[in-house]
Amino acid sequence: MSVSVFSEHLGAWGPHRARDLYNEGTINAVYAKVWPLDVAALANYAAWGDWRTIYTGPLWAWMVCSQFQESDAVALTRTDMTLNPDGWMLNIEKPLEGAKLDTIVRAAKATGKPVRASLAGIDASHVEYDYRRLDAAGVPVDWQAYMDSGEGPTPDVAVRELYLSSFVIPGWEYRSRIGTRYGWGKVGSPVNNWTSFDSYLIPGIENAYFDVTPRKWGSVVESRRLVVKHQVIGHLLGRAHYSKIRVTLDVTRGANDKHTPADWTAIAASARMPGMARRPVSCYLAEVASDEVLRAIAAGAA
Repeated sequence: MSVSVFSEHLGAWGPHRARDLYNEGTINAVYAKVWPLDVAALANYAAWGDWRTIYTGPLWAWMVCSQFQESDAVALTRTDMTLNPDGWMLNIEKPLEGAKLDTIVRAAKATGKPVRASLAGIDASHVEYDYRRLDAAGVPVDWQAYMDSGEGPTPDVAVRELYLSSFVIPGWEYRSRIGTRYGWGKVGSPVNNWTSFDSYLIPGIENAYFDVTPRKWGSVVESRRLVVKHQVIGHLLGRAHYSKIRVTLDVTRGANDKHTPADWTAIAASARMPGMARRPVSCYLAEVASDEVLRAIAAGAA
């Protein structure tokens, strides 16, 4: 078992420490910030050569994406040619809510390297990101479960809301299973205690419906059964494939010391749906996490 780690400042913890943690099996990859070109990113550019020489594990480029996808895509392509990272981590947050991610995802996939997306918010049911594009491109969703900072959910909630949304918003897209097929559809406006679901898997027939309870924002899902003419045809799911769900734990703002190592192991192990396998776990930030905490999180990771 091991953990991936984010690093804003590669020089703050060094390639020798990373090499040792990688060789002992505690970490499996380092995501180093390279964009935007702030002080930290420029320092990581300068340190990249030493890290390539000393640290023997995968070194990924971590891009904090903006609403300007075209310029970000150009920067990604140039950076990929300059640094030749082992993969790309796309940090997708508030500037890209409701935006189509085709441009930046296409640029990242064009490198031919693995791509992951780190998403942020209260949880997946509250934030409108382009999950459908990420899904179509085969990009794993890494949810920032920053429970100690109050910026995100606990790991178990992060996984559950990605896989099985607890409430839905009219006009948003969700995954479903119709028979044995998985696909996407759009949720309609609630009428009484029912909400329509326009499945893209079965175009041309009347919408399915599922049972909800109205709430101030959206509707609580009471039953996942999708019904057409009193017949159950499938089930409503969430917004990411379970096999592609990942979770990031935050150890900043003093969180490193808020829990014992045993606590951190349990927190990492809780990144799962009941009865299902654990999810891969990342850690933010490596430079403020002790080796003991990294080992404890790795012990609980998938």
